[in-house]
Amino acid sequence: MAKKERNIVRVEEKNSDDKKIRVDSNGTLTEVKGGTKEGAKTKRIIAICLWLVGIFFEVIGILRLNGNIEWIPSLSETAFLIICLVLDCIAVVVGSQFWKKANHIDPASEKNKTKFWIQNNLGSIISVVAFLPIIIFVLTNKDMDKKNKTIVSVVAVICLLIAGVSSYDFNPISSEQVAKAEQEVLANGNYDVDEDGNAVVYWAEHSKKYHIDKDCPALQNSENVFFGTVKAAYEKGLTEPCRRCIHELEEETQESK
Repeated sequence: MAKKERNIVRVEEKNSDDKKIRVDSNGTLTEVKGGTKEGAKTKRIIAICLWLVGIFFEVIGILRLNGNIEWIPSLSETAFLIICLVLDCIAVVVGSQFWKKANHIDPASEKNKTKFWIQNNLGSIISVVAFLPIIIFVLTNKDMDKKNKTIVSVVAVICLLIAGVSSYDFNPISSEQVAKAEQEVLANGNYDVDEDGNAVVYWAEHSKKYHIDKDCPALQNSENVFFGTVKAAYEKGLTEPCRRCIHELEEETQESK
């Protein structure tokens, strides 16, 4: 029975171009088309800009509380503050997603525990900076009535919790972790290499793990199979190898001896 024809898509690290390769039933590779992807630096710049936008809305809200500005007369002070808080939350949350993606592309080293923790949790730290001050200003404001103060305070706390939790990286990656994974692939011995001699791994669009064997049963029904270095797989959020194909390749190696 002929093998199902699949598209094998090469995924480069950071700013490199993606190359799409078609693999026919005979294993012949043909480049089809390419694309690009952003690097860690660009994502971090975007994240910082969005965080600054979020803090800007916080400052505007504080200035409104202190009576320094009178914008949009048709809006009540409470409605104005809630709008500022919601926009603040959106900017911080989106910015933190870019920051987390950047950390997976360019992970920090665990050698400096403090720096590693700060880099991976900076989004949550920014969340506190973007909401705690305005919460304090609201609670200490003597001109706002109790009902509106309660409403704005509750909204601000909810926004803080949403931003803080969504900004937290529950699966931080270190450069040592990536290096260890690369060594595991090399130690296996049965791996494919690209034209530059780098060991590559494979994954499908909805894979949760990367595979050393492109013919692993878990990939057989996938129309598009991606490949790249272990670091490229980590950038995609794939931090665990498929033990099944590793085990099968080890058995093939033992049988060939």
